[in-house]
Amino acid sequence: MKKILFFWIMIILLISPLSAQLLDCDCSNRYQEEVFNDITVETNVTYSDVYNLKMDIYQPSSDVDLCTTRPLIILAHGGSFIGGSKTNPTMVDLCETFAKRGYVAASINYRLATDATVLGFAGFVWMTNLENGIKVIYSAMTDAKAAVRFFRKEFAELGNPYGIDQNQIWMGGNSAGACLGPHMSYIETVEEFVAGIDESGQDYALDLANINGGIEGMSGNEGYSSDISGMINLAGALHTVNWIDETDITPIVSCHGTEDETVPDECGTILNSPNNLTACGSMAIQPIISNYGVSNDLLIYEGAGHCPWDLNAGDKQEMIDFVTTFVYNHIDCNNTELNELNKSRELIYRKDILGRDVPSDNSGIIFKIYDDGFVNKQYIINQK
Repeated sequence: MKKILFFWIMIILLISPLSAQLLDCDCSNRYQEEVFNDITVETNVTYSDVYNLKMDIYQPSSDVDLCTTRPLIILAHGGSFIGGSKTNPTMVDLCETFAKRGYVAASINYRLATDATVLGFAGFVWMTNLENGIKVIYSAMTDAKAAVRFFRKEFAELGNPYGIDQNQIWMGGNSAGACLGPHMSYIETVEEFVAGIDESGQDYALDLANINGGIEGMSGNEGYSSDISGMINLAGALHTVNWIDETDITPIVSCHGTEDETVPDECGTILNSPNNLTACGSMAIQPIISNYGVSNDLLIYEGAGHCPWDLNAGDKQEMIDFVTTFVYNHIDCNNTELNELNKSRELIYRKDILGRDVPSDNSGIIFKIYDDGFVNKQYIINQK
């Protein structure tokens, strides 16, 4: 009898809307500090079918499906555009701490110079050639734009399955990955993209953009905005500060070492080699945007080299505290009262439609039953 009753309860839940429990997020109890003990990570989510690009998505476990206006932080790994992955320890640490604070966070892979659709060969040689450099940064930048659009597409077409506020999407990264946000934000048109490049590369840049979908690229999720509301710049740079003008008002928080010989803190050559392309780091960007009145902050690691937070736990914690404080001070809090049950609700059963217990990695239609009687219905796709 109990199994029959459970079966009909499941049927009712199946035809009921998923939006029955739409709750806003109360900033008084989240975002500033780690208030959640456990997180859920959905790995290898495809955000670009065109290039088979993946991301890992982090959320606080007890908050999944209960809060629907959470800011989203998208992060990109470093690796000189020739290596690295979304499982980079610094990106994982940042995603985890943001998720424990109540955000949704995502760590993305993007195309590297070695990808056949970019250059197709390895090594630092791309840094010595302007056309190669243009293609590398353009490809990575437009992939990141597709990642932003992915979440807005999910919001619009699938009912916001990740519970994000689509008006609060931040882009950040480490080293090479940190270059993506500024290029996304400061380059708004193909004309601006081309104009900021040395004349010897302008024709190539124009042809590249025109063939590959303009400034938005062709990495997927077309038709949705790739606008971002903030940037996290960990030892990143712009190819040229000529791309910055008074219309660029996106808040940015930066961290950089003064002895960085990989990505210059001021304007200089990549890897401090006279044969390499130029880049303008955090300390070159900061005074320009400050002059335009853009909200920003810069943590200077005096005497430190490239990404000291990758090497020293104390430096990493200092960076995390600095970045999370800046982001918290710039997010828009609805301050809608959050159901108190969210803070203490515990998952007690995970069932399929026939009432059978299923493991946490099971795909298909899953019913999560909590100790207060709340039942959440999910359709989980196995992301392999």
